[in-house]
Amino acid sequence: MKLARIVIGLDLTNSSIQSAAWAAQSFAPEADVVLLHCVSPLLSEAHIADERQRAETYLSYLVTRIGPARCNYRVRLGDPARGLAELAAQEDADLIAVGAHEDHPDREPTLGSTAERLIRCSPVPVLLCAERRSGAPRSLLLPLQSAEIRTSVAEWTEALAARFDARVVLVHVQVPHEDDGLTTHARKDDLEVMESSMPWTDVAHDLPPDHVFVDAVLGEPADAVLAEARRFDSDLVLLPAPAETGANGATPVDRVLRASACAVLVVPPLEHPPIH
Repeated sequence: MKLARIVIGLDLTNSSIQSAAWAAQSFAPEADVVLLHCVSPLLSEAHIADERQRAETYLSYLVTRIGPARCNYRVRLGDPARGLAELAAQEDADLIAVGAHEDHPDREPTLGSTAERLIRCSPVPVLLCAERRSGAPRSLLLPLQSAEIRTSVAEWTEALAARFDARVVLVHVQVPHEDDGLTTHARKDDLEVMESSMPWTDVAHDLPPDHVFVDAVLGEPADAVLAEARRFDSDLVLLPAPAETGANGATPVDRVLRASACAVLVVPPLEHPPIH
């Protein structure tokens, strides 16, 4: 894992500007930064020109705030998710960061948020910045739902924990079956079986023991992740990119992105396909 260059998407709201500053100054303070604002092609020609001018004013200010020696910006016409993914590939970026409110009024809501679409096409991890920001992450939450732990997520978890000297909470989420009478409150013997069956050491074997906490819960995955993040006052939740869309068009990852009070990092597999 490296953070030599990051791409940050902005929708020019105050929230996205603050999120960009946090990503550049607290999450990746040594990385080169490329800012991107995508202007909607649905606007009239006159409105597109006005939006470009407004974007350049905001982005120039942010470049000054972050530092011109390590930061520059682009303004492009098109869809934000696709534009960010393409720019990340062109710039050989290690990460894409977006704010929690990247939707625009001229976009159909059925298309989902920028972050939800971005995690399905990005060649690199996507960081969804949170409303609550206070320095570098100090408490990381990694949910695990099977004995198969994606290598890319494990590597990012370990690397970020070492980078920020952060605590790591490893939580095994077990979905209860309707026919076994289990509730969302796991019994002590259930938790012991879960913990003994999970390869925790594969995720945090190089971290100090006092920086790793292990837990196991029963429940619906998204609800369990959100509850555990609140319980442990997590600053960052790490999740693997969804392999496919759920039956109702949304996966547990999408639900966490929509409802999380803290930042969320979605990591694609190492063999993530290139952008077409």
